[in-house]
Amino acid sequence: MNRLKKTEIDLQREISFIIKSKVNDPRIGFITITYVRLSSDYRYMDAYFSLMNKEPENIKLCMVALEGCKGFIKKNIKSRIKMKSIPEIRFIYDKSIDNGLRINSIIENLKLKNID
Repeated sequence: MNRLKKTEIDLQREISFIIKSKVNDPRIGFITITYVRLSSDYRYMDAYFSLMNKEPENIKLCMVALEGCKGFIKKNIKSRIKMKSIPEIRFIYDKSIDNGLRINSIIENLKLKNID
């Protein structure tokens, strides 16, 4: 496994830990960091997340809360991971789980139609 991938895994684990244990914002709710993608120069990071409550207004509230605590998260990452500089974080709602569920539902419906 290369260094970039290891760093992405470490950052994903740390961001998850920080959000679950140190961020006390009720707008965030039950969140999962699904994966992290770093730029090749380590200056930028996309942190993909999913929510238990997938209502559009909850996603927007969560995004606002995450944007507001970026500095706090970066400060905590800096104290937990040894890096030259902490990348800029961009939080992105991960639609892949929703898309997977939708595709699975379509396949199940097609199976039921073929049985009839």
